[in-house]
Amino acid sequence: MKSMAKHLPHYFVLFGLLLAGILAFVLFSYDQAFQMIVAIAVAISYVIWGLVHHSIHRDLYFSVVLEYLAIAALGLVMVFSLILRA
Repeated sequence: MKSMAKHLPHYFVLFGLLLAGILAFVLFSYDQAFQMIVAIAVAISYVIWGLVHHSIHRDLYFSVVLEYLAIAALGLVMVFSLILRA
């Protein structure tokens, strides 16, 4: 439990980033191009957050970077497929 408390501020930042992205996505539902920009910004923010988080805790490895990039790319594929469906 003590370990989780140490990471809690970092996860609040991540939650805030994701929540802001979802809110922007919903508020700009009329503009597909802007939704795509929001999705890209959230994906980049997620990767940067992961790099900073793991760098601070000194467990940043190439495999971790690849994992964050893969999750962000998969998220973008899913969001883009929803935006561009027709």
